[in-house]
Amino acid sequence: MNAMDLERVLEDLKLILNGLLKTSAGLWDPIREATAAMPAWAVAAAGAGALALVVVLLLGRQRLATDRVERGDPAIRPQARMPERPEAVTEQEALVLDTLAADAPEVQGLAELLDAQEPGAPGRDARLKSFAGELDDLRRRLSLVEAGSAATARLLHEAREAIASGDLQAGTALLTRAAEEEDIAGNGLVRTATVHGRASALSRLVAADLLAAKGDRDAAAALYRKAADATPEEDPELKAECLCRLGALAHGAGDAAAARDAFYAALAALEDAGATDHPDLGGILNNLGLANDLLGDEDAAERCYQRALAADEAVHGDAHPNVAAVLNNLGLLYRRRGMAPAAEPLLRRAQAIKEAHLAPDDPGLKVTLANRAAALRALGKDAEAAALERRAGVAAPNAADTDTPATVH
Repeated sequence: MNAMDLERVLEDLKLILNGLLKTSAGLWDPIREATAAMPAWAVAAAGAGALALVVVLLLGRQRLATDRVERGDPAIRPQARMPERPEAVTEQEALVLDTLAADAPEVQGLAELLDAQEPGAPGRDARLKSFAGELDDLRRRLSLVEAGSAATARLLHEAREAIASGDLQAGTALLTRAAEEEDIAGNGLVRTATVHGRASALSRLVAADLLAAKGDRDAAAALYRKAADATPEEDPELKAECLCRLGALAHGAGDAAAARDAFYAALAALEDAGATDHPDLGGILNNLGLANDLLGDEDAAERCYQRALAADEAVHGDAHPNVAAVLNNLGLLYRRRGMAPAAEPLLRRAQAIKEAHLAPDDPGLKVTLANRAAALRALGKDAEAAALERRAGVAAPNAADTDTPATVH
């Protein structure tokens, strides 16, 4: 090994060590300061130990960053972290929380972009509200990106500053450049391909989220695919997250076939890695069931919903909002198949769970009330159905009868 190769090895090992230290930022500041002044041989020894720790954590299936895999678009199913705000929050406090989110520079930046594209466009406020609700997750993803080179570090720093100031256009461009820089570096350095690949994938994932938020679906989809392709084999969770975001984007565009393909690929990423007990497996299966349902493959949809229900009950228990989402979808499938006796108990369970977690006027609860009312009418229980329809705001009995679960929450 020549001097140049040795220097590169030492630089790579120090990069890995710094990445681990950043995971515990604040607690390890003294160690970080010490490593800055360490001689090369000491950095190499410490880096080798850190690399060994990474291997142990990966083999032990310990998650270095929790909650990475997203549940997908809320229109498909709720996020895992339900409810979104504490149950005891008052209406006034809720208004304050919404106002704070709306005043975030990133949200204001998106508003300016949308207004520049099409002033007064329909759905503008809904898009801004959705973006504000996902802002914490977007910031978290961005904080997880570890630079694999000095050039990428500079680009990421500039991207974070641009996004935090509300300049989403510049932030997206900088993230894309950072991902391309990591691609080049990763291809040339096999030893740190995992570090570079993960940085490339995460940079593209956040950039794609920003593009999706402003409505550029095609560009966002392309970046989600590139992010999934760049993800190293050692990180199936991140790959599944990229694919789930791609599936949610396709679902939002009404492309159920593309959504199904993306969710199948996300499921395969986890199953191929042996993550059959992954906490987000139920969410992927539910979304896959919905895509199959929309495409008319009711048998495949039923199998996915049943697997999703078993997975979520095993991880979250019997009374979690995610369980309610699957019960609602499966119950609706049975009702549309003319199997009201099988549908009504499932929808009753979903209703009870949602009533314990959601406000009385929550749209998700109203959907389940309307679906259960339709099942009760099919069973000849018109009085019970009418009471639920009044709570759901359904004007006529047939108004609850939908052909697809696309709006099911």
